[in-house]
Amino acid sequence: MSSPERVTISYASAAEIEGNYRRWCAMAGMGDTPLGDYGQELAQAQRRGLLASGMAPSRVRAISAAAGRGGLTGAVAARSLVLVAQRDREVIGGLYAGPEAFVVQRLQPWGTTAQARALVGLMKVGVLAVEPEFRNAGVGAKLLRCAADRAAAGRVRLMYGSFTADADLDGFCADRGLRVLGPGEGIDLSPVVGVPADLDPANGERLAALAIGDGPPVALFRDATDNRVAAEHRPPSSEGARRRASTGNRARRRS
Repeated sequence: MSSPERVTISYASAAEIEGNYRRWCAMAGMGDTPLGDYGQELAQAQRRGLLASGMAPSRVRAISAAAGRGGLTGAVAARSLVLVAQRDREVIGGLYAGPEAFVVQRLQPWGTTAQARALVGLMKVGVLAVEPEFRNAGVGAKLLRCAADRAAAGRVRLMYGSFTADADLDGFCADRGLRVLGPGEGIDLSPVVGVPADLDPANGERLAALAIGDGPPVALFRDATDNRVAAEHRPPSSEGARRRASTGNRARRRS
């Protein structure tokens, strides 16, 4: 095990993403999902200067510039971060988090204001992984805390994640301030995006959420039982968002 004091957390370089992201996904149980193949896109976004380019408080306007260079995928990259945990320069874990493109796209009928609020105000922790020999030593907690701090600095208002219903993560999440939702419970997104919208858990999964900065308390939407809106694990690309829109997903706007 490793003392958290000896572990450093930083933004991952393109090379670190290419060399470690797929393994992080495998350790997190995401290796056989489309998200597990997203490392090359993230590395490319880092090389182009898009990744996390809109996270600094003074650079929220960089989202528009990123959108101009890469469309919705570029805007999502600007609000996404990949963190790497190292001990004595050895990579021992990583985290990927960012807004979900399909959530932004599903808000299109409500206009660009709601979509911009989703891009800025929402962040999902898609991957969190620590090498087996360094687990139970506070490394994952340090990664999550660092992500939350940077999210707060970037004006994110709600951070959330999902895990399988049988995963023993309730204690881990609760100890770090996340509200763990019960089976079938979804998140009411309307306090963040300003329009009636909610996020449902995928079939067999549960959600956990944390209010960030001045974000409102996590609000529940309890009518989250329609499996037709269950999301698959997909990378936050515009292509993936279009597939979700046609096949059903867990982000819904309420009329």
